[in-house]
Amino acid sequence: MKLPVSFVNYSMAIFWLCLSLSAQASPLPLLEDLQKDQQQAGNRFLLVLISQPDCSYCELVEEEILKPMQISGHYDQRLLFRNLIIHDGQELIDSAGNTVSATRFAHRYDSPLTPTLLFLNPANGEQLIEKMIGISTPEMYGFYVEKAVRKAHKKMLGLK
Repeated sequence: MKLPVSFVNYSMAIFWLCLSLSAQASPLPLLEDLQKDQQQAGNRFLLVLISQPDCSYCELVEEEILKPMQISGHYDQRLLFRNLIIHDGQELIDSAGNTVSATRFAHRYDSPLTPTLLFLNPANGEQLIEKMIGISTPEMYGFYVEKAVRKAHKKMLGLK
């Protein structure tokens, strides 16, 4: 079966558009100051990717799942994306105003493994729902993240 030229041209245009959007995507903002995040969050929660240098699965989650979510604008009213890079000397200010290493902060949530996704209330740093550790099924991971986002947002709003 031969495809019409217009279909092939349209498909190629979509492919290049998606490729250029993903290449232009800015990195996820670093988790640097929970007190500032609290001020700008409103009713939004923090979706925190715990990653580390040279972690191919962390890059996969960021590039294939979180950056496209961030670019879409669909989540702007529900969450703030943040990246917490452990084992590289990064420090942050926690919700109590204390400076703490990123690695120590991750250990507060019993999250030494990467990639891990935390769903946090920025007001107090409390976990809204259970964290997501690792990637068991890459082809379904986006679905699981979307499901977790909906659940965390409901909990942030005080809904069931």
